[in-house]
Amino acid sequence: MRVLCSSPPMEGVFGPFVSLGHALVDAGHDVVVATGPDLAPRAAREGFTVEIAGPSAMEGAMAAMGDPAVTAATEEEHWHFPAAMFGGAIAPAKLPALRSWAAGGRPDLVVHPVVDLAGPLLAAELDVPSVAYGFGQVLPSPVVAAFAERVAPLWRQAGLEPDPHAGMYRCRYLDPCPPSLRGDRGPGEGVAAPFRQAVPGDPGAPLPAWAESLGDRPIVYLSLGTVPFFNQPDTFALLLEEMADLDVDVVVTIGDLNDPEALGSQTANVHVEQWLPLAPLLPRCDAVVCHAGSGTTLAALACGLPMVLVPQGADQFENAAACERAGCARVLDLATTTSRSVREAVEAVLRPGSAEREAAGVAAREIAAMPGPDDVVADLERLAQPAAL
Repeated sequence: MRVLCSSPPMEGVFGPFVSLGHALVDAGHDVVVATGPDLAPRAAREGFTVEIAGPSAMEGAMAAMGDPAVTAATEEEHWHFPAAMFGGAIAPAKLPALRSWAAGGRPDLVVHPVVDLAGPLLAAELDVPSVAYGFGQVLPSPVVAAFAERVAPLWRQAGLEPDPHAGMYRCRYLDPCPPSLRGDRGPGEGVAAPFRQAVPGDPGAPLPAWAESLGDRPIVYLSLGTVPFFNQPDTFALLLEEMADLDVDVVVTIGDLNDPEALGSQTANVHVEQWLPLAPLLPRCDAVVCHAGSGTTLAALACGLPMVLVPQGADQFENAAACERAGCARVLDLATTTSRSVREAVEAVLRPGSAEREAAGVAAREIAAMPGPDDVVADLERLAQPAAL
């Protein structure tokens, strides 16, 4: 089976595919990742064949920021930006490269995150199945509608009737949310299938030497993700100011584009790195403080860790609200929170038998029971079999 993964060049939306992509390769299938130039080295390091297709993430974001619908949108109409970025900028720029690649050999299956709007259109043109995978909560209906409106002209130019959901629910929607956090799937319900995403990183990967001394007191992991807009040094400073005074070890990752020196001097119990593999790290932790990004949030829940969440944008508010409803996290408003409230929230979730810890344990058991990559590969093989014959 020849499989195309079409992904925007963003770690947060590509990362959930990695374990599924490896499972497809292990099952004997050819996997090609089509993405922008800034994510290509990352995909290549995972061993995938890479095709450069579409702009960089920054180019897509800058184009969206200048889009008339975005500049005219009210604060409540937040869906205009992702629609402009993924539908107005990235999708039309990416399609020519996808079509050129497919001319050299028709894929049997197209896999894409829900925000990649070029992949399902290519699949519809070729009349092959396409599978969308989620990376958090189901996209809200205004976002889906805005996506569909943006790419409708592309569908018409291809001689196709525009898909009312931008193609994301054509054949299968892989839902990573455990039942206790799962929202209304809306039009995706009929094609939804649960999917247990792997905690990022190699479980056997080494951690820095300082990690050998951890374990005598609780360990709190702090992350604000990989997007520069969210992981600003000032935000880390606010979160760390009083949390560092607790009798805990704090492990901080600040992203490849930040310099640890930007956080200034830290107490001996604060360990700052640009990046660490979560698979060997999170099982050693006792709580997570993060921005409610989908990857970090689901990884923390897979390990049964209670959270303190400080959402800032994108899908983070929906993720935080779902975690708060499920009882596995305390949510803080970054605009009004203080270092003292961060400390108090961390103390609360770290207490033995805290409600957040109990709820996180429930989510962890639900995630463990969901089908993993190997099970999903078997389903995708059945889905694509007519195209492969």
